[in-house]
Amino acid sequence: MDFSFDMSTYELFIQMIGVIGIIAGLTAFQCNKHSHALALKMTEEGAFGIQYLLLGGYTGAVLNLVGIFRNLIFTYLGKHDRQKDLGYARIILGALFAVLGLLSWEGPISILIIFAKVLSTLAYGTTNMKHMRRMISVTCICWICYNLYIGSVAGVISDSCNFISVIIGMIRYDLLKQEEKKRA
Repeated sequence: MDFSFDMSTYELFIQMIGVIGIIAGLTAFQCNKHSHALALKMTEEGAFGIQYLLLGGYTGAVLNLVGIFRNLIFTYLGKHDRQKDLGYARIILGALFAVLGLLSWEGPISILIIFAKVLSTLAYGTTNMKHMRRMISVTCICWICYNLYIGSVAGVISDSCNFISVIIGMIRYDLLKQEEKKRA
């Protein structure tokens, strides 16, 4: 059996763009500060937005690039403790993702990504990192499926690592810190 893997320079370049996303994504969920996590997620979404565009994954590209805008809004509102506005922003941006997902339709796979972006909008719109990590664990699985479909090796690696990172964050901050508080 021949298991050789032939990748052109252009294909390798496209996958390497995802490496930037991998690095940003891995560190985002180890942050315990909302604004730091969102800044890293903006970098990740920008890198993968470009990669998906080059791979012909238009739903993923559009929704990731708009995700940068979403994260800027959420960072601003979170820093200024505007919880009521965060709630409105989550609804408006969730609807925007649904509309843009439908406009960039690639077939049934787009439903998975629209769901993931709406759920991540709910997640990033909360400053409660425990709730954010729980919701993002679900979106990681959706993105892994999309990455497999679109051919983003870096995306599969990134979202698999993000999933593991979220689980580690849940253990570190949600379970172990909770146990420490109980003992204190």
